[in-house]
Amino acid sequence: SASLIMTRSVVQVHISPPLHLSMIHLQKFSSNDSQDKLDFLKTANLEVRGFKIVGLFDDVKTVEQMRAKTKELQECQFYWILKDNTPIGVITFRPKPNDFWLHNAGHIGIAIDEPYRGQHYGSEAFQQMCEKANAEYGVKDIIVMALVDNDASRAMIEKSGGEYQGTVIAADGEKLAKYLIKSN
Repeated sequence: SASLIMTRSVVQVHISPPLHLSMIHLQKFSSNDSQDKLDFLKTANLEVRGFKIVGLFDDVKTVEQMRAKTKELQECQFYWILKDNTPIGVITFRPKPNDFWLHNAGHIGIAIDEPYRGQHYGSEAFQQMCEKANAEYGVKDIIVMALVDNDASRAMIEKSGGEYQGTVIAADGEKLAKYLIKSN
């Protein structure tokens, strides 16, 4: 934002620094990913609703196997969350989720490694993924879920324009707050 101050016929413009500088960037999983990224998946403390993401990749030994594994998972698009080109988390996007995913997870899932939580990296990655969903995949209405007692996730979703749609009970019995984010 800018403000104008008039002083003896001189106009001074004060420009406030941007409220938000991109701290991270997203990079799609690729067959060119390095071994250190695979190692990150196996060692990071990544959880979504108490389910360790690392468990999904326990049988994976090579980057090619990792890529094949991601295709198995409902055509889910996996993205690295990178800070200074170092993985700090993973975000998933399901462009065309089936009924199971729409009722149990929605379009987007996110996991940030424990040392990086609480520093707004998740919010930044989530916002970037919402923009990608619209621009690259044509998804206008994004459904996302959070545990009803996960105040941080719910605040992140609401900050990104999420409109609370109600509470649903997932297949694992968890109570989830369901949100809709409408793209312009």
